[in-house]
Amino acid sequence: MRILTFFSSLGLVAMANGQSISGGVGGIGSGGGGGLGSWLAVELVNVLMSPGSFMNDEPVEHARDIETRLLGGAGFSLQVPELTGQSGSAKSRAYPWPGLRTELGASFTYRDRVMLSVNGGLGLSGYAMRLDTMAYSIYHGTRNAEARLGWHTLPQRNVPQQWSFALGYGFTFQRADDKSTDRDGFNSLTVAPQLARPYLTAELGRFTATGRDRYEICVRFVKHLPPMPAWTNTSSFNGTTVTSEASDDHLALLMRYHLGSRKDLEPLPVHDTIRVPAAMDALPTMACKRQRVTLKLWDDAEMDGDTVSVLLNGEPALVRHNLAHKPVKLRLDLHYGQNCVQVVAHNEGRIAPNTARGIIRRGKGREVLLIKTDRSKGEMLYLVRG
Repeated sequence: MRILTFFSSLGLVAMANGQSISGGVGGIGSGGGGGLGSWLAVELVNVLMSPGSFMNDEPVEHARDIETRLLGGAGFSLQVPELTGQSGSAKSRAYPWPGLRTELGASFTYRDRVMLSVNGGLGLSGYAMRLDTMAYSIYHGTRNAEARLGWHTLPQRNVPQQWSFALGYGFTFQRADDKSTDRDGFNSLTVAPQLARPYLTAELGRFTATGRDRYEICVRFVKHLPPMPAWTNTSSFNGTTVTSEASDDHLALLMRYHLGSRKDLEPLPVHDTIRVPAAMDALPTMACKRQRVTLKLWDDAEMDGDTVSVLLNGEPALVRHNLAHKPVKLRLDLHYGQNCVQVVAHNEGRIAPNTARGIIRRGKGREVLLIKTDRSKGEMLYLVRG
């Protein structure tokens, strides 16, 4: 896939730096132009059928609040020209025709729910028309820059994808160009002015929910504002003249790779084994849908040297921390089902018992906790992720 995207990008770059208007013409049944674009579109569809083999989708044990990833995308679009005038009796028609799209940029995802993407791209919009017995195609090359804000649904158990919804705003940039054709009595002139046009885009897609890398496939619609023509064409054959134009508005199917990088987390300091008391007081069981919850702990009374550790499912999340008036913030990543959070005291300070205040955020407001521990008894909280 990465090789295919690379060569597709090279082709579009060459097009963008050369002619922005290209095309082909031929008699009905003779296959007039568009072979390379059609081949690349078919190959992109084939790759869409098996994206998982290209991704690093190993689960990440400790997700970060904001994940930054390199974004690369490719796909194809579908657009249709508008016939704006005709003189003569020959039949004329316009057809939807495939084009190509590539993107390169970065995405910033907050807690796997909200994603801001910024990217630039190259596009090759394809158009097909017929005049009497002559079929002809027009390809129009553009560049674009876009910012997009998306929202992902919560992942569900045994479902490796999330639904994604996004709205974007960008600009399409095109060069001034023209192309004329004179073949077997068929004459055509296509003219594109130099333009920079704003556009809006809406997307609906699926986004993988685990892994350092993420894969996205989406359907998007691009609407330019205002809807001025990107190019105009005048074609004549056998005494009939047809005019047509297009705004480069299109429907597209895109796949995007969000390639992440992650430094190894620093290991927790090595301490003697945390001894869990035999007696544990149980706090109320709480349900949550999020993978990550936030726990804050602090000493809101006299600071007397209270020291605690926190374990999540038996693994240390906080080791021998001296509680202070300033809260310590823990981000706890939950697995599906029941998760056990234990708070263990290592001393009782100067004033027994070891008392702490806590707040836990689980996606539905916040819960205030009162935690009392001593060397013979700890506190235990169950979080059930559905």
